[in-house]
Amino acid sequence: MASTYDQGGIPWFRPIAARLVELLHPGPAETAIDIGAGRGAVAFPLAEAVGPSGRVTAVDISTGMVEMLRADIAAAGVGNVKVVHGDVADLDLAHATYDVVAASLVLFFCPNPEAALHTWLSLVRPVTGRIGITTFGTQDEVWQRVDALFQPHLPSELLDARTVGRNGPFETTDALTALFERCGAEGVVAIEEPVELRLTDAAAWKAWGMSLGQRAMWAAVPEDQRESLLTDAATILEEARRADGMIHLVQQVRYTTARVPA
Repeated sequence: MASTYDQGGIPWFRPIAARLVELLHPGPAETAIDIGAGRGAVAFPLAEAVGPSGRVTAVDISTGMVEMLRADIAAAGVGNVKVVHGDVADLDLAHATYDVVAASLVLFFCPNPEAALHTWLSLVRPVTGRIGITTFGTQDEVWQRVDALFQPHLPSELLDARTVGRNGPFETTDALTALFERCGAEGVVAIEEPVELRLTDAAAWKAWGMSLGQRAMWAAVPEDQRESLLTDAATILEEARRADGMIHLVQQVRYTTARVPA
């Protein structure tokens, strides 16, 4: 998916990432690491915030994402970002600490979120450093109903409660705060804010989803049933069309930031 990932022309990951960076308050000459960088939704605003005297390390486990991000960075002429391939837990970062550690929409994909967060916190410079993550909250009623159309077709791993944010540490802001505190973080702040997706029609909704993780959901639907699913989705999505002529869907996003003690 790397070549088309988040390239559908509809703002989604970037506004979420921009808000996360804003909450982390990166400053000139600081160092930062973006975990699960993808196509750079976090890395680019981090690079701008720390400036030419700062340094950003962007890490992703996908070879394709790394190749595409390197090309994007080169094309944009950004000189203060280093792109690294691998899992942060396996990289030789034992003696590295950063002023800012960011991971947007990543933690719920980790097989052991608590262990992953422990690793990420070890990268935060004590006292002055900051860590911030984003995870999904709930969706509006229309969005939930169109997503429910996929559920009869999905294998169990695509119904994992960690990814839909309905159970465990991803259920509420309080649960996320507790997870951070168990891992040794302090000054934890968890807030939830809406992010709006605007679409012209059901075809745009499908095209948007095919450039993201929803592509796996479409792949799970038998080919001879996909047109029917899209027709059903179109009927539901029309309920969210507003006076401006656009379909408006709302996803709650949780932003959790913290520090580590000395």
